[in-house]
Amino acid sequence: MFFKIFMPHAVFLCILLSEKYISCAPVEDMCQPPANLTVSYLKLNQENHTRLKMFVPPSYSSSNNEVPEKALADQCDSKKHGETCPEKVLEGNHVPVYARSTCPWAYAVNHDSLRFPSTILMAKPRCTYCIGSNSDIECNPITQSIRVLRRGECTEGLYQYHKSAQDVTTGFTCAGRGKVKDKPDDSVDYA
Repeated sequence: MFFKIFMPHAVFLCILLSEKYISCAPVEDMCQPPANLTVSYLKLNQENHTRLKMFVPPSYSSSNNEVPEKALADQCDSKKHGETCPEKVLEGNHVPVYARSTCPWAYAVNHDSLRFPSTILMAKPRCTYCIGSNSDIECNPITQSIRVLRRGECTEGLYQYHKSAQDVTTGFTCAGRGKVKDKPDDSVDYA
């Protein structure tokens, strides 16, 4: 008897709650990037265009927030020479500079969905000290500041993008230590 009276109410309550749950589901983001985003980016970096091709080509941006296949392929290509510090300097015309360096590096994907281009290749060191230096000379990053577009608020269905600076590590070089100690209490900082 109890089930006959309350069962229809329980079913009704379940249906009501499930409809409420479905209607409360988050609505997809209706905001879109502007159609001319690539053109804006290219204009922003016009004078740097040839230097940026490896690190931030516009093709490295994807609309679905996934890391583009091209960036993953470039990262994978750089790692085929290894990710750890080699015992000696690699040689040969077929070996790229980043692998032949006395301070070799590989490239890693840096992905930020709020930036255009969303994916940038960054140099990552394979060694702490330069090959053959007996730990006297360090591998130091070479960085370049580039201009990128940062996603901001949504206005009338379009995201607004603002100019921003981004430091990109493009490679590594051998250099003496930043701090040199003459006496235990005195130090000179050259950094």
